[in-house]
Amino acid sequence: MHKKMSARNAALSALAMGTILAISLTAAADGPCGYTGGDPKHGDVIYHETCVACHGEDGRGAVPGTPDFTKKGGGVLSKPHATLFKHIKNGFQEPGKPLSMPPAGGNPDLTDQDIKDVHAYLHKAFGCG
Repeated sequence: MHKKMSARNAALSALAMGTILAISLTAAADGPCGYTGGDPKHGDVIYHETCVACHGEDGRGAVPGTPDFTKKGGGVLSKPHATLFKHIKNGFQEPGKPLSMPPAGGNPDLTDQDIKDVHAYLHKAFGCG
């Protein structure tokens, strides 16, 4: 009986470890907020070169009317990833706000990959909204 219990405990332990590993790998693969399209390290560089003047070092907005990236529960970073990419790339005027974001934050040299990298950085630095 002792051998049966040991074998059963070993099997349960292996199953539990496998489940924990699978969950960990899935979470790591998803990236921040489920976004895997960009490199947040490169996005950090782009953000601090292009975006920080309006959005601020802390993501709360340095210019009146810019969104607060740290806002939870329906904040700008809770929008679908495709929408965020489109707003960064093409610019965006939020209804009722005095300012609009220029396309690519006013930096015409940004590539689509640069925008994806900034997007990844925003989620890593400020969360999912």
